[in-house]
Amino acid sequence: MRTVIYLDSLLLINFLIGWFLLRAAGLLAGALAPSGRTLAGAVLAALSTLILLAPVMPVPAQLAYQLATALCVVRAAFPWRGLRCFARGTFWYFALNLGLAGLVILALTRGGAAGMHTNNLAVYFDVSPMLLLVCTLSVYGMAKLAAAVFGCPAGEPLWALELEMDGVILRGLALRDTGFSLRDPYTGRPVVLMSWPAVTGRLPAELERYLTGWFSGEAGAVPPPGLGVRLLQCGTAVGDGLLPGVPVKQVRLTCGGRTVCAGPVVLVFAGRRLADGRYDALLGPELEMRPIKNDTMTEENRA
Repeated sequence: MRTVIYLDSLLLINFLIGWFLLRAAGLLAGALAPSGRTLAGAVLAALSTLILLAPVMPVPAQLAYQLATALCVVRAAFPWRGLRCFARGTFWYFALNLGLAGLVILALTRGGAAGMHTNNLAVYFDVSPMLLLVCTLSVYGMAKLAAAVFGCPAGEPLWALELEMDGVILRGLALRDTGFSLRDPYTGRPVVLMSWPAVTGRLPAELERYLTGWFSGEAGAVPPPGLGVRLLQCGTAVGDGLLPGVPVKQVRLTCGGRTVCAGPVVLVFAGRRLADGRYDALLGPELEMRPIKNDTMTEENRA
């Protein structure tokens, strides 16, 4: 019997499936993505299923397409934090897709299989959308349960960090490390250690040029005027030596629905990624955090 595929249902259901599987993959990989990026990844995941309606391709082309679309979906959903993090997110996304397929097949065999349609390694199950969503939520729930019972790879919760520097808003993820207690010897302010490779291309232009010259070993790199760049003697997990830093009036931090501000601080840049690239910055326990009600940087700190 010929299978009828409704395009709107195909895209909508696969968008929702992609959304929940990406959230679950991020949870298990310790690489939770912003909702906007997850939305983009889910849209790509839904669009990739249109290959089901295309003419049959050679097997190597089918394999290449499925691999390329999976990589694109994961890349769109998760910020780039190194090859290791990317591979981990891709593995869990692929594994959860397989788990969902197995769960749907189990439901079909137990409840009476309505059949399925395959083309170009894409699979369409002739089942109700509600069953697919229930199976998807089951996979997502099992991922949440596994993270709750065995612990999330992320370990300590990560803080979403936001600060303003010379008119540029800088965002990233930060880990609060109880063993990190570096302070600026000039002002006594606590230090936020930021991975320069993680924020390259997002800094004020003059500071970007200076840091590029400094970390590439360029002789005579001159700090830009007006930003208060100073060099700090640092002994950290990423090595010892002089690291450039700039004063920042305020840092906005969000974690688990809680938003706080801290500052003033000195933002110090390290020339390599922190740990495996899962986070962009380190915060010390001496950082004074004050609750704030608004979700944006205050006008005083934008001035």
